[in-house]
Amino acid sequence: MDGALAYLRDLVAFDTRNGTGDEVACVEWLSGELSRHDPDSLVTETVGRSRGKPDSAFVLATWGTPTTLLNVHIDTVPSGEGWTADPLEMIVRDARAYGLGTSDIKGAAAAILGALDTTGPRNVAVLFTGDEEHGSEVMPAVIAGGHVAGVQRGVVCEPTACRVGRAHRGMLAVRADFHGPGGHSSLADEIDAPLLRAARFASQLGDYKAANRAFGHEPFKGLCVNIGDLRSDGAYNVIPTTASAWVSMRPPPGDDVASRERDVRAAADAHGAKAETIVALRPFASRDPSAFAPVFGPDEIVDLPYWTEAALLGEAGVNCIVYGPGNLDQAHRPDEYVELAQLAAAQSRYADVLAGGLS
Repeated sequence: MDGALAYLRDLVAFDTRNGTGDEVACVEWLSGELSRHDPDSLVTETVGRSRGKPDSAFVLATWGTPTTLLNVHIDTVPSGEGWTADPLEMIVRDARAYGLGTSDIKGAAAAILGALDTTGPRNVAVLFTGDEEHGSEVMPAVIAGGHVAGVQRGVVCEPTACRVGRAHRGMLAVRADFHGPGGHSSLADEIDAPLLRAARFASQLGDYKAANRAFGHEPFKGLCVNIGDLRSDGAYNVIPTTASAWVSMRPPPGDDVASRERDVRAAADAHGAKAETIVALRPFASRDPSAFAPVFGPDEIVDLPYWTEAALLGEAGVNCIVYGPGNLDQAHRPDEYVELAQLAAAQSRYADVLAGGLS
């Protein structure tokens, strides 16, 4: 447990805030830590490039012939306002470790490193990836590179309070842009109104939401359609020249995200808008949660309200569950923390996985 806390302190100190931090530096440090455990292979690669430097990276260590994968993303969301201490300095008090990423999800990375110090890995792979919190560009690169070929089972680490996540919704987000000539509001009866068309588009999606409230199965009823924003360059006395609507939905497990995307784009087209898909991420459902029973108890299974990269690994043919220390209500908020008891519990479970408990 002390080892995991020391690792977590080091991990929190790395600024991996997505979009502004240095995820590559953290991955390189993790590569060095993994190399101390004599993996049979160790692959470290950068992914993407902007502003003259790599955007992110991953490191993959394998022992034997890996049939099981442990995966943790090392990037965090921005720290935002409201922290009572430096978010990049871990503080331990009241049986909790505070710091940015402790709950989501550097606590899991620290627990895996702590488990490696006590366990001889067997037929397992450990994958640390960046860019999960925005874009998810790294995991598709890992999959496209063939790095998970042959892996049968995956444990994707996210804050589940040390319970077993078996399913979650997908995510679709679309921006629709509307254009018109603009003008003085006294001519509003004659001039095209982009913001009005955007509002009608949003209203149509509101009706679409209502029509699908009973779609799916509990606890994933409905599509969770959200009108996130309507904006324009107009004013009360100015007819806008441009307007935009930001909308999203979260299709339940088993639904076709591509079909939902076509529906949203068709609605935008009907109102004369140009639609841009921001994200289109499939839902997730574990193919066989019972395959993880040798390590994870069947009484621990939960359904998750948030998206994870288990959906991407599942699409690549890997039977996954989601498991990790940390609580959802502590993620993405000031004074984020992970409970020390959960950190210890996760380290114990990860040690079982590393030792070949799922092989």
